Amino acid sequence: MLKKCIATTALILALCACTSETESDLVKTKGIWAGFKLVSDGNRTRVNAELNAGDANGSNIVLSDSDSLQAVVNNTAIVLTKDTDLLDVDYQAYINATDDNQQFDIKFKRDDGINANSSVELPLNFIILTPSNNQNFGINSTLTVQLDGTDPNSTSQVELSSSCTTNNNEALLQSTLFALNSSRLEIDFQNLDMFNSSQVNQNKTCDLTISVKRERLGSISGEYANQSYIKSQQSRAIKNMTLTF
Repeated sequence: MLKKCIATTALILALCACTSETESDLVKTKGIWAGFKLVSDGNRTRVNAELNAGDANGSNIVLSDSDSLQAVVNNTAIVLTKDTDLLDVDYQAYINATDDNQQFDIKFKRDDGINANSSVELPLNFIILTPSNNQNFGINSTLTVQLDGTDPNSTSQVELSSSCTTNNNEALLQSTLFALNSSRLEIDFQNLDMFNSSQVNQNKTCDLTISVKRERLGSISGEYANQSYIKSQQSRAIKNMTLTF
């Protein structure tokens, strides 16, 4: 057990050592790659901003005291705050605004006066009519995803995630993506490779989750580095379903 703890600590230190940070006042706006993602669950919207030096794989940009990121919604400005995990630094805010086509403006205010303003609208809200939480399915059945409408100005996709058990009694996590071009999608379990794998212990049930996302791309400021982006999503999920073989 002691050796395991030492190895884990060494790994954490190594990972931390590989994570570099750069103060924003040392980099011009054109040298900053920005990725903005806004996700609404119908109750509130999470605004997430990631800034890196040069490109998406560059060192994390940490805002200097003289720089700030703001989300502006309905003429109200909310300052994004720093959120740090083991391998990444980003900035975020939770905002109680989820209306159809709700506009969000993300403003990067800089001490040198070279500001960057980007904007995006939320996709239309939606409800998943079927399936339902805690629903049970057999391997010979069909799962029907039915929404209450469509959004022609957004792209939509469905993700089916599963947690099954292997023949070695270990967890097997898998997922499959489907494009959603209407308000309805039918998924035939028997036709999915994820459930026909020889690794799956068919004497045990699998836990299923369905996630539906509508996404729109916004207008990113030209002041940022190439391949920067801003996008928004309406996201819903149905959980705790089971599949029996």
